[in-house]
Amino acid sequence: MTGNLEGLRPRPLENGPLGYYWFLTFDHASELYSRTKECQQAIDPAYFKTTPPDGLHLTLDRISRPYTCTFEQRASIAEAAQHACRNLRPFSLSVDRLTNIHGAIGFVISPAAPVMKLRDTLRAATLSVLPQATLKESASDPHVTIAYPVFEDLEEVASATAATAGNGIHGFDVVTTEVALVSLELRDNSYVWDVIERIELGRRR
Repeated sequence: MTGNLEGLRPRPLENGPLGYYWFLTFDHASELYSRTKECQQAIDPAYFKTTPPDGLHLTLDRISRPYTCTFEQRASIAEAAQHACRNLRPFSLSVDRLTNIHGAIGFVISPAAPVMKLRDTLRAATLSVLPQATLKESASDPHVTIAYPVFEDLEEVASATAATAGNGIHGFDVVTTEVALVSLELRDNSYVWDVIERIELGRRR
């Protein structure tokens, strides 16, 4: 989809650290990568910046903003999370339709219940160590973003693009076996992160 960019306002993004987060990452989800690449071919780079394969993720929660969580606190949070997740089993998620997500384009993930249960488990573990954690409430269903808007107010463009790019894409599954504690940063309209700790679901020490 190509159109007139005149009058569009660039998103006011400031590069730099965003803080510490809980993510689901998809390091071995080959079908997610191939379907994402297929959909991205129909997305106009004048409007959207596509997510690279190693940038695909599902945000579960924020732990803290930059510079407000020490190394020792992060280590204790990871330990508490590992203990809390020992009774959670790996689960399968369906990667469903492509849709507009507040101007971005992404796959809806279902069912939401196991994602929310994992989020709540991690949140309780985090708060047990860091009561002042700056948690992140989301108004969106669980999703994996494959393209971020370059400009503000692209909801209509995103909806039309998602309908075109996602045409013919049918649901497929990914298996979740772990969660990642990451240090998140914004660089050139893309999200990049370093993994601090990976927490296996159902692991008993």
